[in-house]
Amino acid sequence: MMGAFWGIFAACLVFACITDCRSREVYNITWWVAGAAAAVLLLGGRRRPDGILLLELGGFILLQLKLFPKMYGRADCYAFSVCAVAEAAAGFSLTGYFLHMVLSFLFLAFVQALRHNIGSGGKLLRPVPFLPYITLAFWSLLWYSVTV
Repeated sequence: MMGAFWGIFAACLVFACITDCRSREVYNITWWVAGAAAAVLLLGGRRRPDGILLLELGGFILLQLKLFPKMYGRADCYAFSVCAVAEAAAGFSLTGYFLHMVLSFLFLAFVQALRHNIGSGGKLLRPVPFLPYITLAFWSLLWYSVTV
């Protein structure tokens, strides 16, 4: 049964990537569905989340929603937030959530450096959707945690 919720979550990430690439907009309903699927994964899993995990998760989501929207956009903050809930369901903690952010930026920097799209001061010359990099980093971390 949990596989169905992972599938719903994955479909939401794919849909968000497509809409971000096409129109640079992501519908809020995408995050509601992804968040609900991730919450079911977290609460319905084998391990029950303890108070520390919930505190770390809540703090990370609050940080995303209050500090980072001006840096990289609200949809990206929602993506990091719902991914953090899914990562918590997979056994990650606060370190894993921040590792996901760092890996996303590294993927973005690598690809945009190859495309010569980074100007002086590290800013992108042409804006690009960030959600594909967030999604790639999420699945890479999950794959790595399962294989190691």
